[in-house]
Amino acid sequence: MNQLWQHEAERMGGQPLVALLTEMRDNQLDLRADVEQFSKKVAELQESTAMLLSGFPANDVDGHRRYHESVIEWRELRNKLVRDLLMKAAQATFMGALGFLALAAWKAFQISVTR
Repeated sequence: MNQLWQHEAERMGGQPLVALLTEMRDNQLDLRADVEQFSKKVAELQESTAMLLSGFPANDVDGHRRYHESVIEWRELRNKLVRDLLMKAAQATFMGALGFLALAAWKAFQISVTR
């Protein structure tokens, strides 16, 4: 069943005009549906972003990042200090063992000379 606009279009420009206007109407309806889907997706993304931001104190993403950077920096410093401490302890142990061996060799030399 033809609508009034179709009758007027046929009268003014014939079937090609009706076909053109019908195609334009269909494209406009498709575009409207696409815009509605896009709007729904944008709303979902905004909701997701709001939920994500709510996980940060006062929505301060940059402050949260700086906090983690400072924690990482502190742990790296602590690890370096522990590594240096272990290296110094190993050196001291090695030097103590070397001193003990030298002392033992000296005592053994003294015992062998006095006999």
